[in-house]
Parts: sequence; C-alpha cells; structure tokens
Amino acid sequence: MNNSFSGDTRDLFKFDLVRHIMKSFPDLNSFSFIPMLTDHKEPTKERSGTTRDLKKAFSAGRAGSQNRDLMVHLGRLHEIEDDLDYFEGIRTYFTKENIFIDIVHPDRFSHEHRADYFQKMFEKFPRQSLIFLDPDTGLEVKNPTQQHLLFDELKKIADAMDTRSILMIYQHFPRRSRDGYVRSRCSQIEDVTGIKPISITDNEIVFFLLAKSPKLRESLSENVEKYANTYPAIQSCG
Repeated sequence: MNNSFSGDTRDLFKFDLVRHIMKSFPDLNSFSFIPMLTDHKEPTKERSGTTRDLKKAFSAGRAGSQNRDLMVHLGRLHEIEDDLDYFEGIRTYFTKENIFIDIVHPDRFSHEHRADYFQKMFEKFPRQSLIFLDPDTGLEVKNPTQQHLLFDELKKIADAMDTRSILMIYQHFPRRSRDGYVRSRCSQIEDVTGIKPISITDNEIVFFLLAKSPKLRESLSENVEKYANTYPAIQSCG
C-alpha cells in the first residue's frame, strides 16, 4: 500500500469488506494487516480529490458507502501523512468495531529487502485470522517491483496459513479486459497455491480471498456474495 491514497474510496471498499468478513466469522481471532507500505507519491496531488470522491460515493453506490462511520473516519485519515499516525487511525476504527487488528509489519517495504520483510512475519505467523496482503498494485507481473506481491511469497504464505484462516489479497486493475483479467488471475492463484480463490470487484480494484477448508470456503463465498448484493456496482465470483 501507499498511504498517499489513504482515506480514498479504495480504502472505503477495503476496510468495509474487512469489517464485513470479521463480523460474519466471529471465530476469527484477529484481522492481521500486512500493509507492504511503500514510499509516498506526491501526497498533496494524489489526495486532492479524496474528500470529493467520498462525498460522491454514497450516491454512486460505491462499495462501503453504507458504512457512514467508516466514511467519517476515512475523511480524517486522508489528512494524515505520518505512517504511525495512519496505522493508529486504522487501529482506532477497528477497535471501535470490537475487532482486534494486528498490524503485522508497519515498516517500509522495498523490493531489495522483501525477504527480510516476510521473514519477520513467518516468525510469528497469524492463526485463525483474516490475513490481508495489501501491495500497492497487486500480484507479480513480468518485471515486478516493490508494488507487487511475488508468487513464491504468495505460495509460502498460503502454505503457512492454517485451515481456520482466510487470506485476502489486494489487486488494482490494469488497462485491459476486466472479466478476462479476473479469470486469469484466479487461475494463476490456484496454480500457485492449490486453492481456488473467491473474487470481489468494483471494476477498479479486486480482492481475492482464499480458504483451505471446503466448509469455510463455502461459507466465505456465501458471505462475499451477500456483501456484493448490497452494492449495485459490485461483482463476486467463487
């Protein structure tokens, strides 16, 4: 993630979906947030339209726009530039929702030191948790950078995940066919992990969700579809 975009409509979708999953599965012990935080990108320019976009979100039926408490909270978050203050703001929201959040690795993420970054996570891997990987752009491409999650990293994380956990991955859409892209990425994820993912998208970003247990996956698919049906601009597949 890049907190130059903090508090925007992508965060609205992201954190409202996390809330929905955590409330739907009360047996989950925690929301384990792995932010893959990278450097700023002209924060003033990038954030200039954030408040306006949030105000338009409700009338447009954007994902998360029915969660007025989160919208108000994000209105404050997008003004924060300090990393620690931003993470504390996220923690405050979920604490108010009675959801335990573990920000697994708040340090900066870089392409050169990605092995060290993930090694710290494996030293105390989350159990019975919603594990959310939030790269800037998403999954590996031909020439990956710090904006991407590599397939071998995804495999290691999926292998380490227990059967009571859910893995959630952020992906930004490239400029290509939306339906074909989601199908292609789902196929890649299944090839890498051996787990068939569930997808949910607003045609700007897509989240892939994985569960090892067939029973948990079935329930997750039903709850993701229920969330998608709440918003006309959302589609789910799984």
